[in-house]
Amino acid sequence: MRNAAHTVRTPLGAAVITTVALATAACTAVCAIVDAVLFRPPPFREADRLAVVYMSRQSPTGGVERQRWSFRRFQLLRRAVQPWLFSEVASVTRASALTLTGDGEPEPIEAEVVSPSYFRTLGVQPALGAGFSIDEKDAGVARAEVLLGDAVWHRRFGADRGIIGRGVAINGAPFTIVGVLPETFGGLTARAELWIPPGMATVVTYADYLNTNQNFITVVGRLSPNAGLSEADAALRTIGAAIDRVEPTADGTAGVHYSASALSVNDARVDPKERQWVLLLLGAVAFLLLLACANVANLLIARALGRRRELAIRSALGATRWNLARDVFSEGALLSLAGGVAGAILAAALLPFMTLPARLIAPRNMYGSIGAFAEPQVDLRFFAFAVGVSVLASLLCAALPALLPQGLELSRDLKDGAPNATLGASPRRLTARSAMVALETALALMLLAGSGLMTESYRRLRAAPLGFEPARLLTFWVRPSEVEYPPRRAPSLIDRVLAEISVVPGVRAVTVDGCTPASTGCANSTLYVIGRPQPRPEDAPAVLRHYVAPGHFTALGVPLLRGRIFTADDRPGSRRVAIINRIAAERFFPNEDPIGKRVWFGGGSNFDRPDSAAEIVGIVGDVAYQSLDERPMQPDFYTPYPQFTYASRAVLVRALGDPASLVPAVRRAVRRADPSLALYEVRTMEERLGDASAGRRFDTLLLSGFAVVALFLAAMGIYAVVAHSVAQRTREVGIRVALGATAQDVVTLVVREGMTLPVFGLAVGIPSSLAVAQLLRSALYGVSATSVSVYAAVTLLLGVVATLACYVPARRTARVDPVVALRA
Repeated sequence: MRNAAHTVRTPLGAAVITTVALATAACTAVCAIVDAVLFRPPPFREADRLAVVYMSRQSPTGGVERQRWSFRRFQLLRRAVQPWLFSEVASVTRASALTLTGDGEPEPIEAEVVSPSYFRTLGVQPALGAGFSIDEKDAGVARAEVLLGDAVWHRRFGADRGIIGRGVAINGAPFTIVGVLPETFGGLTARAELWIPPGMATVVTYADYLNTNQNFITVVGRLSPNAGLSEADAALRTIGAAIDRVEPTADGTAGVHYSASALSVNDARVDPKERQWVLLLLGAVAFLLLLACANVANLLIARALGRRRELAIRSALGATRWNLARDVFSEGALLSLAGGVAGAILAAALLPFMTLPARLIAPRNMYGSIGAFAEPQVDLRFFAFAVGVSVLASLLCAALPALLPQGLELSRDLKDGAPNATLGASPRRLTARSAMVALETALALMLLAGSGLMTESYRRLRAAPLGFEPARLLTFWVRPSEVEYPPRRAPSLIDRVLAEISVVPGVRAVTVDGCTPASTGCANSTLYVIGRPQPRPEDAPAVLRHYVAPGHFTALGVPLLRGRIFTADDRPGSRRVAIINRIAAERFFPNEDPIGKRVWFGGGSNFDRPDSAAEIVGIVGDVAYQSLDERPMQPDFYTPYPQFTYASRAVLVRALGDPASLVPAVRRAVRRADPSLALYEVRTMEERLGDASAGRRFDTLLLSGFAVVALFLAAMGIYAVVAHSVAQRTREVGIRVALGATAQDVVTLVVREGMTLPVFGLAVGIPSSLAVAQLLRSALYGVSATSVSVYAAVTLLLGVVATLACYVPARRTARVDPVVALRA
């Protein structure tokens, strides 16, 4: 142990501790992220007993699709499964369109519409006051009660403990505050600050909430003590089919069958694609840990080789090979554990800054109705990861050097200047150290290839054509109550909003839409063309629908290709008109002129019948409305919002200067249109584009960081082996120089021999990288997993770094005085 304590204070000890610290910090942090994303249960009481219950739609061609519930179907489900399958069943709907009014500015609030048993189901009690006064069988009663979240209670009401019974206005409707939820509770969506009962949804969000046949309500249940998840899932198949017979889903597709299923909350919260990606991330950091351990083992072998005469003397004096191996192992393990402790401290310091991208809450996750609950934390689980990684690193680093005493030969190793033992450093022989160099090179190449593919993918994503001009574009949402502003009244509200904003100084153009570009919230519909056979609903082609203002294409900077854009004359009662994009024109009218054709759409608008068809009057450029990495440009059909729109709209403002500077004036303009309106999700378009690619940026930066560290470690390993090798061959170099070899000859010899093993590592690493890269295919955009240019670039980079790592010690050796060398 004295040797180990001394070694800690040496340059070798510092190198070992630093290398292990970097690797364990990365590995521990990533383990904490993977745990948070996949394995840590959501923050509810006995979360492993919670399940999300879905309707299951099975079609002949589309497989099984999970859907949510209508309120009437939920009521049937509740009566069918309680209490034998679930002790509690509750409904929840994310309501992101509520505005808190009263004292001060109108404030947009994330809320949940929940049935009375919701809080019992999740195992939470109000911190102040009580829950709803109605019970589950009266959930549809319109009793104006609201529970507040702790944050809004502090922010808006100054944490007044006398707030129970006080009135508050939500979307203009009066409510009574009946309770305040605990500080850490954000509901199943993880972001709610208000909770209202289903009966009040008909007053502030959706008038048909209780009666519509649409499936938009999430159902969560707590399993009964004697029921398991698999048992509940099996029983729900029959129950769901029976519910659909009583309350059939409006679906014209032939051969479709409905049932129900259950999935644990922990499994439901994460998108399957993200699950695959975080596991790949864990594999990448495992490669980095292996590379670091190989590097440290290399350094420790060099240290042990330098002590071979000391070890031989101790053996001659009676020390057993086991005692010698234990001492060598303990020295390496102590250094590695010290590095592991340093790495854990570093990971704990970095973890609060490693904010995960918001991609984990996505439409695939039932439109954000289930929170990701994926923020990594420094807790007991984190320290368990840190201890586990540190112990594993110490074992991997110290095990191989501990084998050195088994190769001692006293007759050889007791002599001064004895040659290296079996674990020697010559790169010309397949020794343990040389094998480590090949392994490090292969691992580094695999990480570099993955990083190179992700970097090129991200570069191409950001360079992809958008079809519009994002600069100087301000975006936000207005979300008035659709009870107050149903579709028949929505156009007049939008008229007032656009009129007020258009006169704000610095505004060039303004429009509305149902989504912003580079998002996933655009309305879908099915297309029917007048004069062609009408397909079945399931066979009709899908298109994106937009209800926009006349200045829409000016505001976005989208070119008009043919025909005309909308004007102020395209009003209710006038001829119905539509504009399509280039993709729609080429796909649906490939050999004919679309201008003058008449189309209508499936869905809920008033363009949903042949006698309400719209005439195509223009063709515009394509716009990337969808997610940038998933077919961003699709067939778009635009119609004027005065002929039909919903009140909840995205507003897009083209500014003459900095769009962010317009926000205060625009907010005042919107309030002039309606004093109860608030601005939601205020972002410049460039910020939205940054958010859209945040997930890929996070992945790319993380993998690139791993690759840089891997490149550095590989260079260190190659340098250490070559430097130790030439140090052992000083006399040979002196003889070569004495016989006429030049410095260039010596450098060439050392570099050629030193590069033998890195080249072997490259040869092994390239096919290994190609195999591993296949796992990245789903995460790549615009680049093949076998891209020749990427592999050529990273191979060249690693080859240059390896050559430099060989050249530095070779150059130093070539400068040795031959007389001094011969004396050695």
